[in-house]
Amino acid sequence: MTLYKPTLKVNRLVVFQNTHKAFDCTFHAGVNVIRGRNSSGKTTVMDLLAFSLGAEAIRWKPEALQCTTTMVEVELNGQVACLRREIDSALQRPMAIFWGALDKGLEVGPQKWELYPFKRTVHRINFSQALFNALEVPQAQGDGSSNLTMHQLLRVLYADQPSVHSPIFRLDSFDSPLTREMVGGYLCGVYDEDLYTAQLRVREIETLLSKQESELRSIFNVLGRSGQSADIESLGSKILDLEAKRERLCEHLVQLKETRQLPRKEATRLNERSEVLRQELNTAKRRELEVRGRIESLNLDVKDSMAFVQELELRLQSLEESQETRSLFENMYFPFCPSCLSQLAPVKAEAHHCNLCKTELNDNPADTQLLRMRNELTIQIKESKSLIEGRIQEVGTLQRELPELNSRVEALRREYSSVASSWSSEIEAAVEEAARKLGTFDEEIRQAYEQQKLASVIADLQKRRDAMQAEAANLADKITALEARQESRKLEVAETIATAMMRLLKNDLPLQKEFIDPHTVNFDFVSNTVYVNGAKNFSESSAVVLRHIFHLSLLTASMEKTYMRVPRFLMLDGIDDGGMEKSRSHRLQEIIVQECATYQADFQLIFATSEINPALEGTELVVGRAFSPDARSLDVRS
Repeated sequence: MTLYKPTLKVNRLVVFQNTHKAFDCTFHAGVNVIRGRNSSGKTTVMDLLAFSLGAEAIRWKPEALQCTTTMVEVELNGQVACLRREIDSALQRPMAIFWGALDKGLEVGPQKWELYPFKRTVHRINFSQALFNALEVPQAQGDGSSNLTMHQLLRVLYADQPSVHSPIFRLDSFDSPLTREMVGGYLCGVYDEDLYTAQLRVREIETLLSKQESELRSIFNVLGRSGQSADIESLGSKILDLEAKRERLCEHLVQLKETRQLPRKEATRLNERSEVLRQELNTAKRRELEVRGRIESLNLDVKDSMAFVQELELRLQSLEESQETRSLFENMYFPFCPSCLSQLAPVKAEAHHCNLCKTELNDNPADTQLLRMRNELTIQIKESKSLIEGRIQEVGTLQRELPELNSRVEALRREYSSVASSWSSEIEAAVEEAARKLGTFDEEIRQAYEQQKLASVIADLQKRRDAMQAEAANLADKITALEARQESRKLEVAETIATAMMRLLKNDLPLQKEFIDPHTVNFDFVSNTVYVNGAKNFSESSAVVLRHIFHLSLLTASMEKTYMRVPRFLMLDGIDDGGMEKSRSHRLQEIIVQECATYQADFQLIFATSEINPALEGTELVVGRAFSPDARSLDVRS
């Protein structure tokens, strides 16, 4: 069958109670039926499976909390990976991922598993981002500043038992309209990756602009109260004027010192002062050289890191090209030897051998390693860019410090030169007056340099603010255009889902009048409602039918509209909820199986029932054993 991206498939679920296997079940592509009597643990298995894929807010049964770990082998766009989570009543448990089959993951040590948190950090992606990368779908912005997670997607992909009157979303205490809207639009493929990226960047710019505007307001408030200027040009002229006056005063002071010889006592004291100044001058010079050297070193590190990031991005691109090239040559058939042109014997259809050399191929495809390498490269690129940003910020800080260091060196050099000259005690009063003036000039020059540094910071903030405002304006235009372009897709998906629902509802038993002849179907992710012929309130059994028909129609639409991000995966629990009659439950199961039989692409649908349709019992659709109160799903040991 055809593989649409994204596609998620569960191969096997294992639940451990410490080292004991409390549950082990293999699943297959297509429809999977879990059956068992009421209160035998069907929902517990479905909850454990959803939890292992990243779901939260699980209503744990006591026997489930006696278990310790879930492991599930999945296929992400056809590539095998294994997910492990520790069972706990606490929320937001991390996930460990092994990029390979479950049997191999059980053999290797923990160092081969990569542990991801539930929430992302500055230097670490979360497990939802790792799985989205493997499924080759973009990140999307949810409520607040958080990204969408696997838990939020599973709120639609897993219709659990308690959510009878929640036709679209699984119930969640952390729900919000913005999140529901984003999840719905994301799964339906309404928005593309460019729109997501632009929206994320706009939110980032708004945060940065708010911060910079606050900084600028604070700076100008201080300047206004102190009567200072933030004009760099006027401050530069002021510094030149002060330094010119100081230079003239230094020349005058030297002349005063040279008019008479310096007494021995005063000469000794002056020599001591000269030595102190010399040491301070050397220290200031060393600091200036250190800062210049550090700036050069950081600039070199930034260039080197940028080259490293470019290399990593090229490697990431090469991995994608390698995967595509391998998929092109994988099924190529060679009727003749490319060396001697002799006719080659055909490979048996059931054998997994190379079409050319007839070597038996490994069951473990190298593509799983490509997934691991791509994830590692993504992490390295993120960390390298973070280091580059930190070094650029440090360079900016040092460059703002450099003018003050230069001024300090020059001031010490002039003072050292002045003290080293001769000094006449007869003109002590004149020299002292000149020295006091010199100190005043030095302080004014120092303050002018401080103001110049502040003005430079202000100018830099204003420049960055203007650039971000311009970028935000361009992004706003881009977002408007993208949203307008995607509006037609939104209507297209809604019409496809509604058409499928009306067709499938007609196949229900003739018990709900709106379902007998449905001429309009509308649904709204924000309000979590589905309307049939303008009505949304139905009996409990009809609400159960409507909920499952909606999810089935969503899966059907994803088969027709390949741009949708529904991962061709559904979990349906509570097929028999709401006091549903046995005949109606059996009919609903027939609808599900018959509809899925029309699909031409890879998919997986798992549903649990206590009233299995007799036509399904004993078929290949059934997975695992039948559960009962005496032989529950979990084999929990005391």
